Amino acid sequence: MEEHGPGYALAARRGGAVRSGAWPQDEALLEALGAWLPARRWFPLKGAAGSEPQSLRLVACQDMAPAVRDLLVAVPRSTQPATAEEGVTGQGGADVGRASGASTDGVEAAQGLRGQVVLHVPMVLEEPGALDSFAVAGEPPGSHGLTLEGPSGQVALVDGAHHPDFWRAWARQALEAGTVLEEDGARAILQRAHRLRVSTSQQSNSSVVLPAPACGQQPGGPEDACVPDLVVKLLRVLDEGRNPDVEVSVALARDGWDRVRRPVAWSVATWNPARSELGPSTMPAPATASTVSTDSAVACVFVPEAEDGFELFCALASSDDADGPRRKRALSLAASLGDTTAQMHDHLVSALGASAPPSPRDLAAALRLRAGWALAEVPEVSQRIPGAADQVRRFLTRLEALDTLGPSSRVHGDYHLGQVLHETGGQQRWYVLDFEGEPLRPLAERTRPDQPLRDVAGMLRSFDYAAAVGRTVHPDWLPAVRRAFTDGYYSRARHGHGPTALDQAASEVLLACLELDKALYEAVYEARNRPDWLDIPLDGIACLLGTPTAPGAPGPAHR
Repeated sequence: MEEHGPGYALAARRGGAVRSGAWPQDEALLEALGAWLPARRWFPLKGAAGSEPQSLRLVACQDMAPAVRDLLVAVPRSTQPATAEEGVTGQGGADVGRASGASTDGVEAAQGLRGQVVLHVPMVLEEPGALDSFAVAGEPPGSHGLTLEGPSGQVALVDGAHHPDFWRAWARQALEAGTVLEEDGARAILQRAHRLRVSTSQQSNSSVVLPAPACGQQPGGPEDACVPDLVVKLLRVLDEGRNPDVEVSVALARDGWDRVRRPVAWSVATWNPARSELGPSTMPAPATASTVSTDSAVACVFVPEAEDGFELFCALASSDDADGPRRKRALSLAASLGDTTAQMHDHLVSALGASAPPSPRDLAAALRLRAGWALAEVPEVSQRIPGAADQVRRFLTRLEALDTLGPSSRVHGDYHLGQVLHETGGQQRWYVLDFEGEPLRPLAERTRPDQPLRDVAGMLRSFDYAAAVGRTVHPDWLPAVRRAFTDGYYSRARHGHGPTALDQAASEVLLACLELDKALYEAVYEARNRPDWLDIPLDGIACLLGTPTAPGAPGPAHR
């Protein structure tokens, strides 16, 4: 590998102090990253990648500014079968807000071997004693960077997400490249980067809040004073092609939908997957037949005063008052969320188009295949529900009997209560977040058109989780909330591009089959990761099949 070399030195000024040093040679850098990366919460291959320097490879290195480099590091996938966390993800681990967020497509693809993962690792060169000034409360030491020997002595490399110099360079590059919807928003990033705040809740990416000036605080410029709070998502796992969270958010904003966090700017990374020798560059590599590119970060307007959807419905379930104001609020919010969901599907078709659906027989075959996998993985399903395999097979014959399905389109793909926010001030609207899907699934699967009712099924499963976690005491809370959500959805969908090609009976069949598919997948996740929660999807499966549980087993959740 060609070295960036000890001659590549810098001298930059930050806070009145001169910062100088030389970047480590590639071998030393990769060795240090091999030890540092696996401990990061966004590292996707826990226990799977070796830490030997020769196991990592630089596939791109862009000099964005003096002392600022954007690195793309290829990490080999394990040759062993995927762990539960790698093969069945999407529910956010301990984040109960994602409790029913597991995707049901591409299970085998996610568990298969893809050779390598390309990680986005921007770094800023600093003096060795500078790391402490970038520490984040509650984060373990070393979370924000590392110290290693450079050609001219010890240096620190600060994770770009934590350093204002990286975000200033990032905003300048977006303005130069024209990857902006609002130039004022990109300029505001330049003016407020010194106030950045890194979120500690993100698992697969890094989120950075860039707040507007507080009351009495001097703005850094006119845009800083006028632009609302911004949040930037730094994408950590990159794959060839448009990232759906960026592509879809931009498309929906351009289509005029105001229920997504409005993107203001984004960036694109370009690399050559086969390249093993490279030196520093000042601009992204030009696109050629041998290069690939994808979105690498996106800045959006922040929704500061909002409630997490899952936490909100858990609280409403736990404090339900039957016919009182708490119940009425839960039903009103569920109906409004259904309406918002139908709006989302309408705008997805308007912005990104629709396509021919699969045949009912083909979709049923795919669902049957995944059901067989889930039943083999979780014997508790058959123990709880006698004859579960035959019942699932018969259940899916209802889908095969349909004449046709409605058009397929882009969908959210990971839709649940943890992916929505309810505005507490202003118009008290719902906002939809995170169109990225599951990062470990191949990008082609995450962008494939699907039936819009897939998202509806995911949200219905999430209400089941909210009822269980919130420990609702009234048996009619869950069916009432589910019905309010679907009523709100279909009321809006009748006037848009939603699943209007199906009559009500056919829609109910398709929705039930997709919800069963989701519940079976959840059973696999809970059996592997949270066995104490396994009753939640088991109750849902039993209720959907309309089957009494085995003697001595808890009854299904009230629906």
